[in-house]
Amino acid sequence: MAEREASLGSLFLFDGAAEALADVGQAKTMIYGKGALIYDGADCPRALGVLLRGRAEAVSPAREAAVLSTFGPGAVFGAAALFGMGEHYVSRIRAVTECAVQFLPEELLEQLFLRYPRTAVNYIAFLSSRVRLLNGKIAVLEQNDAEGRLYRYLAENCGEDGRLPGPMTMKSLAATLNMGRTSLYRALESLEKKKLIVRKDGKMEVIR
Repeated sequence: MAEREASLGSLFLFDGAAEALADVGQAKTMIYGKGALIYDGADCPRALGVLLRGRAEAVSPAREAAVLSTFGPGAVFGAAALFGMGEHYVSRIRAVTECAVQFLPEELLEQLFLRYPRTAVNYIAFLSSRVRLLNGKIAVLEQNDAEGRLYRYLAENCGEDGRLPGPMTMKSLAATLNMGRTSLYRALESLEKKKLIVRKDGKMEVIR
């Protein structure tokens, strides 16, 4: 109970609207074992998930080895699948450790928005921040600097698994793109921070 109150109390949704917490009531809380699939676009509740305990990770639906992000208590997921016709969540959420997750159903969120307008404003602000993040990723494709050229090359030349078809050294990649290796490494680090590529064990995958 304490972990639930702490996580929900600090959730963006209730910022300036703490009184709305009383309406959450006995929303469903689920426990997932280590390695269990928590959320999948093909089979998921129409609800906002709040991680109460444990650590989880978002993985690519096409390549589970590609970890897009990891998060802990207080993190939320599932917003992209709400309030739309036939929408699916774009990532899969997997438990890294045992996890406790509180699900806030779409119907409950609608009631909160109507009764406590501040929660609706908070939700809009949250989605707006996600849109700005997406716009930032799109902007990379339009850039003609080292970062933009690198990402376009990787996206155009990788296979269905997100990887380049053959081995390529940093030296040869820099030569192909006509840039210095220092610029190449900086561009790679920037793309990785923006979750556009994943590097692990000497391999690189493109997230599209």
